[in-house]
Amino acid sequence: MKHTAIVICLMIILVSVNLATEVNGAVSTSEELTEERMTFIRHGFYESVESHSKTDRMIEYIESTFTEEFIFNEPVLLAYYGALNALKAKHVFNPFSKISYLRSALRKLEEATYEGACKIEVRFLRFSVLHNIPSFLGYREELENETNAVYELLLVDEQYRDLDHRMTLNVIEFILESNRFDEERHQQLQSLEKQLKVNEHVSTD
Repeated sequence: MKHTAIVICLMIILVSVNLATEVNGAVSTSEELTEERMTFIRHGFYESVESHSKTDRMIEYIESTFTEEFIFNEPVLLAYYGALNALKAKHVFNPFSKISYLRSALRKLEEATYEGACKIEVRFLRFSVLHNIPSFLGYREELENETNAVYELLLVDEQYRDLDHRMTLNVIEFILESNRFDEERHQQLQSLEKQLKVNEHVSTD
């Protein structure tokens, strides 16, 4: 699976987040999904894209920090847990292991989207994984569903989006580059991208 575009998008997510907690190793020990922990997980996922060992460490971190029940009750956490399993499928060599990890990843991502249907970050992670799955494995219907979901969530009024301004822009850039949209939707997303860039420029003046 190709994850280069995902890396770029996730790097942008981290620009606006304080990484001091991870650098200092000061991660909370209680079972609570703090912003520091989500920062650590997002950053760890980015580093895992090209690192098998980092992928293993991040999966171990999630499994040792949170109970399975807690993970499955937090859609964003579950989505990253599923996406990490997809990276595990990327890194292993055994084809049967690849399929096993991929199926596990997709089950987790499906559950995450069920619980967090209106969260763009969750739907985008699932879209990103499905987008990079070879077409001969199927999942065309699932990819189409996620493509539609991300598109519709991006077009809702800005005050109802669960992403910050910069991350929204970079999600749009990623999905435009994916070429998964027809011309009409592509143009609508380009218009939204231009509008957000204008708003971003105005807010920084």
